[in-house]
Amino acid sequence: MGLLLLTAPSSAAKAQSMSEELQHLLETHPLIKSKQSVLAGGAEGITAARAGYLPTIKLTGDTGPEYVDSPTRRSTEGHAFYKGRETLGVVVTQRLFDGYSTDSAVESAKLTEAYYGSDLRDTQQNTMLQGIKSYLNVLRYHRLIQLARENERKVQDQMNLEDERVVKGSGVAADVLAAKQRLQMAKEARVDFEGQFSIWTATYQQLYGHPPNVAAFSDPPLPSALLPGELTEAVALAERNNPMVDMSVKGEALAEERRRGAEAGYYPNLDLIGRANYENDKNATLGVRRDWSLLLTASWEIFSGFKTQAQVAQAAYQQAAARDSRDYAARAASEAARTAWFTLNSARQRTVLLENAAVMAEEVWLNARKRQEGGNGTVRDVLDEEMRINDARIKHANAYYDMILAGYSLLSAMGELNMDSVTQVMSNPKPTGQLNSPSTLSALPSR
Repeated sequence: MGLLLLTAPSSAAKAQSMSEELQHLLETHPLIKSKQSVLAGGAEGITAARAGYLPTIKLTGDTGPEYVDSPTRRSTEGHAFYKGRETLGVVVTQRLFDGYSTDSAVESAKLTEAYYGSDLRDTQQNTMLQGIKSYLNVLRYHRLIQLARENERKVQDQMNLEDERVVKGSGVAADVLAAKQRLQMAKEARVDFEGQFSIWTATYQQLYGHPPNVAAFSDPPLPSALLPGELTEAVALAERNNPMVDMSVKGEALAEERRRGAEAGYYPNLDLIGRANYENDKNATLGVRRDWSLLLTASWEIFSGFKTQAQVAQAAYQQAAARDSRDYAARAASEAARTAWFTLNSARQRTVLLENAAVMAEEVWLNARKRQEGGNGTVRDVLDEEMRINDARIKHANAYYDMILAGYSLLSAMGELNMDSVTQVMSNPKPTGQLNSPSTLSALPSR
């Protein structure tokens, strides 16, 4: 009963295509929103790093009573000093040279923002692929449940017919037992499909935030128009455009900038410092005192306890690690592209073969039924062929959805899975040869 409710239209979730669902997914998924916030924070990091180019201004001041009792005061004035004081000061500091530390910090902030952008794109791609996978698998097991129920109904009808023949004395008890055995097998398959449907429904609800409205689902097309014609082209695109590769390239550049920032410790710092002070009755000095200065100051840490050398060496090791990570990311992207390519080709060929097998299985079943009705065959032969029809359709459905998923997986490996590509596929689907979807194949008339 619960599965029937899940497959029925839901008032909470309106009928939507896969592209509309994916658009909603990108706008509402918490992980994507989290990455967007991280990216926005990275942009603010650039502003913070650029502050090193600008002067700093500090204001100081104090007011209140001050008491001074010293030997000099007692010998000259004969009494302690007690009077209210007021001071005000301003210091303006402009960093002129810091060993290129600010330059490195700004470039590091820019690279960090770009890294976060690639991370967001990777998260969007992975989330979209998971969304497509859950959409396809909910639809897959919905179709398989339909096939299993149809198979169960046919076997049940045949078993009832054989029961009647046995009662009338024209049937064989062994045929009834065979029908009951096949009925149990059909029920077991249905229960398995219903369990998988429930699992993928839970995954779907976690991703999209609402239960699937399976009645509004339709078989999405294979993104053939966006897929390259050669494996080498797919691998080249993956190694160049995959967001994981992009992240690793930016990570290597970021490690290099951090090494440059660590090397700033070898250089002196130059500052232009302007000061102005106002003092009234301060430190036992009566009256107002004003002063100002504009100084070029330099500081150079000659020895830091080998801290700078250690920081530079650490940054160099991190740069080497980032370089190795980049090489690994390129290999992983290449592997993902190759795996999706071969999976797609295999699933496409299997879909063609299994579609033909399903059509031929129905023809064989019709012939077996005619022989059984003519007294030249047994009901067991008919049941066997009927089971083969549904087995072929089930295998065809699995191969078909594997093919569609592999197509979008290949797009993801190449770094091309986004809403623009999905919208383009949905708006202008390229015919998938002469292949029929599982729903279309089930609706074909018997020959």
